[in-house]
Amino acid sequence: MPASLRAAERVALPVKQPDVVHELVLEGPGDRYTWTINGKVYDPNDGLPIREGQQVRLRFDNRSRMFHPMHLHGHTFQVRADGPRKDTVLVLPGRSTEVDFKADNPGQWLTHCHNIYHGEVGMMSVVSYVE
Repeated sequence: MPASLRAAERVALPVKQPDVVHELVLEGPGDRYTWTINGKVYDPNDGLPIREGQQVRLRFDNRSRMFHPMHLHGHTFQVRADGPRKDTVLVLPGRSTEVDFKADNPGQWLTHCHNIYHGEVGMMSVVSYVE
């Protein structure tokens, strides 16, 4: 259980307020069995902007009755302020989970539900480094 695990001191993120917070509301199934983030299916042109060097918080708010293993490409994150370092976190039905990461790998990185049948029908977004 992530609540009982801690990141090793050498890889733990500094305890500080995040520079940017992105809320990701997970919902579905919708019409035609769509699964969404923030009410929208995946659009590669509609990302979550961040800047290199920021400490970023993703707040996954699961408003569905399904489990969602949410994955972030290109980074590892720390679950809550002092949890383990991972790249995937299980967000329980009707619950919220926060993860923080250091924006240290510029690019365009997907965050998505690892239930492939959710990701393929819309439950994806892209973390986009901007200048």
